[in-house]
Amino acid sequence: KSVDAAKAGLQATLIIRHPKTNKLFVNFDREILQLIREAKCLRRIGVDIPESAKMVLLQEEQFKKNYHQLKYALAEYDRVTGKIVPVTSHVFEPHLQTLELKLRPGMLTLTWTSMNIDAYKLDIHVGLQRLEELISKVNDILENRIEKNLKIISRSVLVHLPEDESVTLDDFVQMQEKAVRDMTDQLMAKNMEVETAVEDLIALVKNFPLSSQVGAVSELELTQLKKHYNSLTYRALLNCTRNSMNQVKKRVCSRAGSGFLFVQRPFFEVDVQLSVPSVRLSPSLSDVQRAINRSAVAVIGCSKKMWQWGQLDVPEDERVSFFEILGCDLEIIKVALLLTGALHGTKNEISKYLETFKKYDWLWKEDKDNEYRP
Repeated sequence: KSVDAAKAGLQATLIIRHPKTNKLFVNFDREILQLIREAKCLRRIGVDIPESAKMVLLQEEQFKKNYHQLKYALAEYDRVTGKIVPVTSHVFEPHLQTLELKLRPGMLTLTWTSMNIDAYKLDIHVGLQRLEELISKVNDILENRIEKNLKIISRSVLVHLPEDESVTLDDFVQMQEKAVRDMTDQLMAKNMEVETAVEDLIALVKNFPLSSQVGAVSELELTQLKKHYNSLTYRALLNCTRNSMNQVKKRVCSRAGSGFLFVQRPFFEVDVQLSVPSVRLSPSLSDVQRAINRSAVAVIGCSKKMWQWGQLDVPEDERVSFFEILGCDLEIIKVALLLTGALHGTKNEISKYLETFKKYDWLWKEDKDNEYRP
């Protein structure tokens, strides 16, 4: 009976799928190993064993080799498919279906007594190797050409704000406009690199040989993937612009000392001048605010030269830039409003400081000849 049960186990398919988890397992009946052990023991003590048991015993090494190689193949299948990044999982569906077709004979027709198991195993390993090469190339593009450049864009600073020197208003504006020009060239290049990388990724996925029984990669999924990284590029540019404007606000409105005029390292060179009949700042707060506003315009204007994707073949004067979206973004509008009103909070402090000169106003308001006439 045990021999008949073992023979029935040899007619089972090579691989089965768990009904709940869909995980693949090698479908090898442990009763076969038990039969082999018993047959060996009986033969040692001189007991004659059935011919069918002898046949199983003769194929012991082949059964064990097939079992371990199939187990390794399924472990490799889990490892390779586990390397797929979630954002690309949908575009890899046809590739996984192609690999599933290679595995299917072991789940439907091939048994442990089939003659073409070696060819089946080879086909699986070749399919796994090709798929892993594709996944590795895609992941390399994602990590080194897309995500790394997106981080560079996001962390870029479009302004130059020295901590250890004071500048005039004209120098400040020129300094920021030059910093924006220099960084714009770099950001334009990074934007182009990311778009090109996504196009290369899509070409890799589309050009991979698929089974004739599997449809081509969905154009909708490829479009969605491209839109996803286009959106991430915009978010990186948004973050860069917002952080740059916040740094300007933080630096020019620093309150490290006792007020706008007395920060430890003043950013603007501001004087108090006599303008009869009063005392005023030179340059005025309005002039300072205008300079800050000009720097904000320059920072936001960086996005005018960063083109939205899908326009590589469009003449440059007809392209649409990220500025069309960035300029309407509520986050940028909020920061811009805060920056354009950056000095409103200092007006009272400035007025209080200028009030301290009133006790001397008799020096220029009153007639000295009349006051000191004997």
